[in-house]
Amino acid sequence: MKIWNQLRPEQIYLDVDLHNKEDALRFVADAFARSGVVRNADELYAGMQSREAVLSTGIGNGIGIPHTSSAGVEGGAMLLIRLSAPIEFEALDALPVDIILALVVASEETTLHLQILAAIARLCRNPHFLPLVRKAPDAHTLLDSIKVLEEDAALH
Repeated sequence: MKIWNQLRPEQIYLDVDLHNKEDALRFVADAFARSGVVRNADELYAGMQSREAVLSTGIGNGIGIPHTSSAGVEGGAMLLIRLSAPIEFEALDALPVDIILALVVASEETTLHLQILAAIARLCRNPHFLPLVRKAPDAHTLLDSIKVLEEDAALH
């Protein structure tokens, strides 16, 4: 599975001004609701908050991957958000987060959920990924760069 297949340019938000983790989770829930992925932003927000209460999805190196499952979602959907300034996210390495890869998956799609999380983890381990995200001039360029990165990694 490749992340570039899961994203479209309109699912990539660059230089978003958010102030804390709650703002980030609300932004994600509202964006998924606006795009029609979920019907109820409040339910999705509550699901992400519940997931964060178990263990922060701040995985380190400035990356947060808030994720949850939700009834009514078809398959899965992702957002990539580059923040204008890092925010506290209770990350595992205690560093603030400036890149968010958010995920919502249909409740019954446990395998898909794990496959997408694994693909995110692979991408985040690539030493070229974070610089690409942090320097991309626009969503189209970023998505093209992620595609090249993932396809190149698959060849090696």
